[in-house]
Amino acid sequence: MQKHRTYETLVDLYQKSAKIHYEIDYRDKQSVKKGNRAAEDMKKIAQLIHLYYPGMLFEFSTLLTNPTYRIDLWAAHHILEIMSYSPMLEDNALSVIERYADENDFTALGNRMWLGQWREKQR
Repeated sequence: MQKHRTYETLVDLYQKSAKIHYEIDYRDKQSVKKGNRAAEDMKKIAQLIHLYYPGMLFEFSTLLTNPTYRIDLWAAHHILEIMSYSPMLEDNALSVIERYADENDFTALGNRMWLGQWREKQR
């Protein structure tokens, strides 16, 4: 991941990586590898945005309203795990994760576990 990319390019790559991860075919080993790489790329992109574009956090947080390919969920996790955030942004990100944790699909259990660990750390 090149550090000289623009903020807009990084967000575009972030969204493309979310799509790749969303479309994983768990029966296909190559698809799983590609999806795992996409997840790592999103984490690296969030780190780059935090490091080189800290003034764009509000702009990045608008991804919390984009459920396409679970971009909102990825952004919520990355905001809380990597970036510096306000209490209001923390509440918004947590509400996205809580919404997914309440669903009845494969991501719900992982998000419920993550929320439990998050709350334990906040004590």
